[in-house]
Amino acid sequence: MKQEFVWTAGLAALMLSACNAPSGTPAEPGTPSQDAAPAPADETPESTAAADDTEGLPETDIVLAGLEWNDGLPAIAGHQIVTDAGLYDNQPAFDDQGGFYFTSETAGSQTDIHYRNAAGEVRNVTNTPGESEYSPRPSPDGRSITYIHQAPGGYGGQVYRQTLDGGTAGPVHDYGPAGYYALSGDQSRMLLFALTDPFSLRWIGLDLGIEEEVTTGIGRALYTAPDGQSAYFTLEHPDGGYIINQFGFDDSAITPVFRLPGTTEDYAVFTNPEGERAWLTVSDGTLFYRASQDSWQPVADLAALNLNGISRLAVSPDAGQLAIVVEE
Repeated sequence: MKQEFVWTAGLAALMLSACNAPSGTPAEPGTPSQDAAPAPADETPESTAAADDTEGLPETDIVLAGLEWNDGLPAIAGHQIVTDAGLYDNQPAFDDQGGFYFTSETAGSQTDIHYRNAAGEVRNVTNTPGESEYSPRPSPDGRSITYIHQAPGGYGGQVYRQTLDGGTAGPVHDYGPAGYYALSGDQSRMLLFALTDPFSLRWIGLDLGIEEEVTTGIGRALYTAPDGQSAYFTLEHPDGGYIINQFGFDDSAITPVFRLPGTTEDYAVFTNPEGERAWLTVSDGTLFYRASQDSWQPVADLAALNLNGISRLAVSPDAGQLAIVVEE
């Protein structure tokens, strides 16, 4: 089912500000008592991927840090700003070659997808004057990437796939407008952050021709689990902050997982060196870590490293690198 979309600049600006305060009925927490009283956060709200070109983009950089693991806990092992250009550099997503894709602002507040390899060399993946691309994700087989494509003058867009052998790009599905998405490991199922009012989560069976609304009032952090069998999204907690929920791609089951510390809504989900599913997040300038059955533990003082206004995080598949989006 196709939903046509035409968004004006004024409505886009309204939705931009709303994206940092989603509404709706949150899932029941069902979380341990240590998560019941989170500390206040020191977060700077950033725009969504579906930014309004006429309003301009926030100035953000990507910091690349090493991760060392001792007694099951990560520690920061050196860091550097790798995109210091005075523009919008955001939404890092690692591949399994030691590099990462990211969104980078170009002339006229448009954005292209770039790739930084393990040697630190950066190249354009897309080059589309007058159009924008956001939210890059490499495919598990390494042959293509997906991203949100925003047409000239639009807000949000559709999920596009582009092969990395020089092939053309095209829509994965015709739904729009969307801001974020998560694809199953076999690329046959998809969750969309739909730019409806209120924002909604939509499940799409690409192989089945099925499209359904899952829930409304979701947060912006929407990520596929490392095994590709499920995805994670956030809903507001009734006492403040956000709770992570898991969605099964095959059975559509929703399971509350745990609460994020403070009022942060950003996190990274990955596999730690022990083979466990694990998470990192930042609250009040502190990097927190937890594995599946543990509680949140502070592991690094990022404020002391002069890393401020932290939002998105990404961890490399080998759990040896952490990309951190910071305010300039």
